Amino acid sequence: MSKQIRLCVISPLFHPMLGGVGRQAVLLTSILIKQGIKLFVLTRKMKDMPEFQLPSNIEVYQIPALRPAVHNLEDKSFLNLLTSLSFSLMLACKLFVMRKKYDIVHFHGASLPLIICLPLLKLLKKKVVAKVLASGLATEAGSLKGRYLFLGNMMTYILRKTDSFIAISQEIADGLKNDGIHQEKIKKITNFVDTIRFHPVSSEEKHRLKNALSMDENIVINFTGRIVERKGIDVFINAFARSKELLARCILVVIGSGPDEGGMKNLVLKIGIDNNARFLGHRSEVARHYQASDIFVFPSYAEGMPNSLLEAMACGLPVIASKIGGVVDVVEDGKSGILFEPGDVSGLASAMVKLLNDNELRLKLGAEARKRIVDGFSIDRIADEYIRLYERLLK
Repeated sequence: MSKQIRLCVISPLFHPMLGGVGRQAVLLTSILIKQGIKLFVLTRKMKDMPEFQLPSNIEVYQIPALRPAVHNLEDKSFLNLLTSLSFSLMLACKLFVMRKKYDIVHFHGASLPLIICLPLLKLLKKKVVAKVLASGLATEAGSLKGRYLFLGNMMTYILRKTDSFIAISQEIADGLKNDGIHQEKIKKITNFVDTIRFHPVSSEEKHRLKNALSMDENIVINFTGRIVERKGIDVFINAFARSKELLARCILVVIGSGPDEGGMKNLVLKIGIDNNARFLGHRSEVARHYQASDIFVFPSYAEGMPNSLLEAMACGLPVIASKIGGVVDVVEDGKSGILFEPGDVSGLASAMVKLLNDNELRLKLGAEARKRIVDGFSIDRIADEYIRLYERLLK
């Protein structure tokens, strides 16, 4: 590198309160530090969270907000908007105070913090990178846009002053172009996964893990993610309940938590499959649960590029996923997984039964899934793309 890269990373979620955004931020900062990037992280102070115990020497500053509550991506209330605004204003103050420590600011998300801080950063002659997590600026800028159109339009105008946008899927890249962003400002860099932590295990080790996790000899069909409506967990449950073969030989495992958890548990009771279903809540050692599973199902209605899908594929699981967003950039239908139309209960049920009855196909799709992730979505390869982007901005 011709010039030392001095980076400020801004992520509303970070260790120990992770989620998909936070996991990506922690992984990226960890590998960038190993490659010689000088950086620090600004994140939101969360309620009742432990002190930071980071995996490496990452300099982290927690920024207070009006309401230091656990971050809820689904909360569109006016109070949450005010909380985000207060965080953004405090963030701008911190960026001004620390202005001599960085040359590039990398935002995870093109939302209110970026909108508030961008005019200051341009005044300070800093380079600004925004990772876009949804399909186009109109979506990310606009939890306000539908209700306060003039604010949404103003935000979109401000966001266009960003130096570079990172699109995590082709759908998002296309959305940015539709929002009037010049092609040269858009860089497609996918999400990534730690392929050392997330890896396949032998059949003997899978058997041992199943026993340790009390999964016995059942075929384990796994969903991992936040339990919210858009994830389509009800589709998974209803599809599972349709097949006597699945009910006889499989268990349905849901790992994660969220506001719809109670509703999904009630649905399981209502349709009478509670003996086959297990809700395990949040699990820190999620890799072990992938490795103890036989099939991974991802029935979401809308996604940028889901971390859990990448992690499951890295563990060598055959995946069945809805044909949406960034999923189609990862899963090659019939080669590294099976795709179905979002909301198609019958299609999902058929795909699960197909994999249940074809062990050879499960092994083949799982091996191709692992290869797909190693070849295209490993953390080292993606980190190199970020470094090249930062170097280009500093020229």
